[in-house]
Amino acid sequence: MAKFCTTPRAAGAPRWAAAKVGTVVEWVVRQEYCFSKGCNPYQRGGTGTDFFDERSDTTRCRFLASFLATRQPGVVDETFVSGSCEARKKPVDDTDDENERFAVPDIITHEPARMEFYEIKPDSDSGRAAARAKVETFLSLMDFIAANDSRFSKYEKGTQFNPDRTITFYQRNYLGFIPCSVSLHYRRATEPEIAEGVIVYELCAEVDGELLEAFAKAVIVSAIIAALAAAAVVIFGGGVLGPAVLVFNSPMSGSVGPDGDNDPQDVRYVQALVNDWRAGAEGALIAIDGSFSEETAGALSDFQSAAGLEDTAGSLTPGDATETELESTHLHNLMAAADLSEFQPDGLGDVVYGPDPDGIDVELEEEEDLQTAFNAFIQQYLTDLRNVV
Repeated sequence: MAKFCTTPRAAGAPRWAAAKVGTVVEWVVRQEYCFSKGCNPYQRGGTGTDFFDERSDTTRCRFLASFLATRQPGVVDETFVSGSCEARKKPVDDTDDENERFAVPDIITHEPARMEFYEIKPDSDSGRAAARAKVETFLSLMDFIAANDSRFSKYEKGTQFNPDRTITFYQRNYLGFIPCSVSLHYRRATEPEIAEGVIVYELCAEVDGELLEAFAKAVIVSAIIAALAAAAVVIFGGGVLGPAVLVFNSPMSGSVGPDGDNDPQDVRYVQALVNDWRAGAEGALIAIDGSFSEETAGALSDFQSAAGLEDTAGSLTPGDATETELESTHLHNLMAAADLSEFQPDGLGDVVYGPDPDGIDVELEEEEDLQTAFNAFIQQYLTDLRNVV
């Protein structure tokens, strides 16, 4: 088995999608954290001892300030902390995989023997650098509060939680002939400069045989698409983000068929998509060689007939019903390959797609309309797939 690991951004996911993957990871890490030690999650107005940086009924900075003031009443000035946090919003940072803007740790525990916090970041140079900056920013806030009130109990960089877990969440024969899987791997950071208080994660693709980097990235991106679509089903129900509602343009440069332009890259793309369908229909695969042949025409004609299309001549033009149906079939197959059962999905959809009191962050390149953003993501994926297949 060949293996390739990288972060969502480095694989080619848009910034908004990478941020949502980060939210999924935070959710999964939270489950293990609570399983390992038992948790009493904090909600505003409550007495919980474990803070998790996730969507609540207020902004992240105010949620953090509320937690600190509740746990250390009369010591922490809630208004000061929220204001200081908001003043420390960072500008857009192109080196940060998640474009992090808030100095709010992902996990804080307030217990006599466990006054510690953790930050969760992608396992990349930029992710680790962003983690260091965020940890130091939070520590500086702790130092300032302690300097003004000696009763304040400071939170230290976490050392008592040491996860190192791999979860496979996507498994299929990619394009019909490449057995592959994609897993999430997260661990406590071991790099000397961030060995305390930081958890890093990556996505890993494994395939039978040789694995080229460009192709591995396409497999990882397909897994991200599948996982985000699966999480959307939890909160929105069927149909949303599914193949039937996607809108995208053809990535092909010309027609493919007996009288087509038959650019070799276009032919390979069509052959790969046909194979993806044939594998699902338990049919024999055809060669992906970029050469249009009677075998390719026959396989394409078989697909057209099975799909109930009017044109069954074994040819297609960019954007026609045959190409759109081929691409939709591929997307349906890859979305069906996601398995989020180990992510404890109950509640996951709300965490990933629920209303965010901090509002839409246009600096994350996120469209206000999720469907529009997802369409653009699919468009880029199909274009990249056509170029690397």
